Amino acid sequence: MVNGRQLESIRIQCGLSVIDMCNIMGITEGDWRRIIKNKMRPNVYQLCLFITATEHPLDGIKKRR
Repeated sequence: MVNGRQLESIRIQCGLSVIDMCNIMGITEGDWRRIIKNKMRPNVYQLCLFITATEHPLDGIKKRR
């Protein structure tokens, strides 16, 4: 499971605004806040978009069995 705090940390390191992340992932600012608070999980497509935009690997991605 991806931790929302990790996504927020990477966003800040890359110098991207919340609006940029919302546009990249196709979500609203409220959705972004829910992701950061771990109340919503981004889908695989959104994670792929995040990784492509930030060019940063994510820790904690586990294969489901």
